[in-house]
Amino acid sequence: MIWLAEYCQCHTDICFFGVNYRVWQSMSLTQPEADFLLALPKHAHPGTTLELSTSTPMDQDWELLSDDRREEFILTIERGRKKIIRLKFQTRARTVVVLARLDLNGSPHRNPIGQPYRPGELLTSPHLHLYREGYDDRVAYLLNELPGSYSFSFADDLTALTQFLTFSAVEPIPPIQKRI
Repeated sequence: MIWLAEYCQCHTDICFFGVNYRVWQSMSLTQPEADFLLALPKHAHPGTTLELSTSTPMDQDWELLSDDRREEFILTIERGRKKIIRLKFQTRARTVVVLARLDLNGSPHRNPIGQPYRPGELLTSPHLHLYREGYDDRVAYLLNELPGSYSFSFADDLTALTQFLTFSAVEPIPPIQKRI
């Protein structure tokens, strides 16, 4: 029995009798790791066209890759079923770790007590969830009070999506097809 392990930042590839297996490591990230992954340039597969529904429910994922192809990300676009004006854009790393999520016209969000940004406050306007070590994606920021110098300013869903993709370091932004 021969075991070969080759470490990558997020997983271990193990070859056993000529069959490759991918074993994921811990899903918790340090804050520097999360910041690095969010800022890491990402791109969609060639020929990918994103869809943005304007009036029908949707919940769709697209795969994104880092330029060196060592990291995989998932972009989710979700339009509400019961509340059609609700819209969510989300970038995940390592399948389950939410790095950023923009919630528009959704339910109010209460930040956890004990974290530094508006602890225990209820955010009712559109907000951006960011991964924070120890809190995962439970910390949300008002769009005009984001850490760093980025701010969102949009008048429609398409502009919000393109700004979210820019914030998530998706380069180039793939074509976006609006559908009813």
